[in-house]
Amino acid sequence: MNEKKRASRTKGRASAAEADPRAKPGAPAAVNKKKIIALFRGRGAWTTLYTRIKFKICPLIPIEPHIPRRGRVLDLGCGNGLFAAILKRSSPERKIIGLDLDKGKIDQAKTIFQGWAGMDFRVGDVVASDYPRADIITIIDVLYLIPFKAQETILAQCRDALPPGGVLAVKDMDTRPRWKYIWNILEETLAVKIIGFTLGHRFYFQGRREFAERLNHYGFDVEIVPLHKGYWYPHILYLAKKR
Repeated sequence: MNEKKRASRTKGRASAAEADPRAKPGAPAAVNKKKIIALFRGRGAWTTLYTRIKFKICPLIPIEPHIPRRGRVLDLGCGNGLFAAILKRSSPERKIIGLDLDKGKIDQAKTIFQGWAGMDFRVGDVVASDYPRADIITIIDVLYLIPFKAQETILAQCRDALPPGGVLAVKDMDTRPRWKYIWNILEETLAVKIIGFTLGHRFYFQGRREFAERLNHYGFDVEIVPLHKGYWYPHILYLAKKR
């Protein structure tokens, strides 16, 4: 069956079925990419370059319509607030707390979003910190840099911080299509180990079925949304609702 037309929500079990992003209810993100990029202009050459590259290689804006438009959002590994900016600009009703280990990026986020209502950025280790209560938790391209055992701590914390019906949205990399997975390994090696764009030492990628089963184990029903079409990378989004 064509993966564009397949959609599935698992109920207490993992599923390899995939949902078409266009089938998700809700309007497209009401956000202008150029205006988001402008927020980070003048923050240093590396920041400007990273922001532009991130938009080219990652479907940040297509993720937004899958996130509930109101509620308290905890963005784990928020960096300097790029995805938080997309969420807030798309729906001011979202109240966002960003948590990241990199103090420099958090300081930058606080400067960029100074005066924005409902934007709170905090320094903290996503593995070791206590999470505030939230209606929605987002984790965008973070887990692949964290050892599997520590990931279990994160998933348990997410479950405990969310109410029944709360949403955990995890954007990660799939292990297929295989050629995109191999390309991603090469690119991440350059970005993480050589250039040092993000913190990390090795990678912890996993297949969609394996990760969906882990989410099921922690009390989530899972919808899998492939987002790799049009990109060289095997982007995938897990929409997990707490039972």
